[in-house]
Amino acid sequence: MIHMFSRRLLGTITRILIIFAGMMPLSCNLIEFRPDDQLLAEVYGNRLYLLDVQGVVPAGAAPEDSAAMVKRYVDRWVDQQIYTHHAKAYANLETMNIEQRVEDYRNALIVHAFEQDLVKNELDTIVTDDEISSYYDNHQERLRVRNTIVAVNFIKLPHNTGAVRQIRSLYRSVAEDDLRQLENLSLEHAASYQIDPGQWLAFNDLIKELPLEVDDPVSFLNNNRFVEITDDYYRYFLYIHDFRVRGDPSPKTFEKENIRQRILSRRKKDFLQNRRREMFNSAIEGNHVEVFY
Repeated sequence: MIHMFSRRLLGTITRILIIFAGMMPLSCNLIEFRPDDQLLAEVYGNRLYLLDVQGVVPAGAAPEDSAAMVKRYVDRWVDQQIYTHHAKAYANLETMNIEQRVEDYRNALIVHAFEQDLVKNELDTIVTDDEISSYYDNHQERLRVRNTIVAVNFIKLPHNTGAVRQIRSLYRSVAEDDLRQLENLSLEHAASYQIDPGQWLAFNDLIKELPLEVDDPVSFLNNNRFVEITDDYYRYFLYIHDFRVRGDPSPKTFEKENIRQRILSRRKKDFLQNRRREMFNSAIEGNHVEVFY
């Protein structure tokens, strides 16, 4: 029965939406619903109208696509209404205290939206380098490496480039001028690269770029400072400046964004607590609160 109903519904909705589309100005991208509306479904006395589902259809959708979206929505609505009807018949609504739960949930949504607006409009989101350094110095025990990380010069160079000799002579260097020249060459010739002794990345992400199988990252890193290998298409140059393994202190540069988010999270919590306290005190001072117990 539901499948037959759905096919009839799909045809009806398609015709309605095509008519609406023909009545719309060319400059309009939204579906206009008529005031007299169209009944789409009825389940145990609950009715769903076309106007109720206008938010289902995105702007600019073709009538046929719109009809299919509405059909899926109606199918779900029918199923939910049937299931809810039986749930209401079974449940003891008095002991569930539905109205109070709905009110609590509504209030929670309102408070959440209010707090989001407060944070968006009033919270200072600038975190300075000094604040990050201070947090790092005071919380190093919490900032430990979870998975092996590395700082490297890495260049993935196609075989058909003429820059092999230049890059081979530079990729082991730590001198700023050499690194600058190496980066310029890599930008011009490399398929991918990373050249920055101060930037850390996950070793697992690096090894995916290399034609290598590494079963023991710690052993590999302890025994391979420089790596140059080839496959059928590329030549790979790798210089490992430094590495940290699980449990080691995590570098500040690697933790910078993490620290920034932690500082903002703490700042947000304090900000909302202070605003709540201010509102509470204002309500008390303004004699807007009476407690009878």
